[in-house]
Amino acid sequence: MRFGKLSVSIAVLTFVTVVAGYGGWALLTVSAKLGGPDPETNGGELLRKRLLAWPERNRNFMRNNGHGTLPLKP
Repeated sequence: MRFGKLSVSIAVLTFVTVVAGYGGWALLTVSAKLGGPDPETNGGELLRKRLLAWPERNRNFMRNNGHGTLPLKP
């Protein structure tokens, strides 16, 4: 009896996790495709492009042993 309850719990939690994971991905994908605001910086550059480039700017700063300008903001 105990093994049966454990098996059902694992199966239900696995199902909910998979549905929530893929459901969230699908919701984000659909909302991105339908449009919506595409924020820009004060200079007119798309914010999403600045955010995508930010990790590489941080890596370059670390590769230079901290010499240069620390990119604190995207």
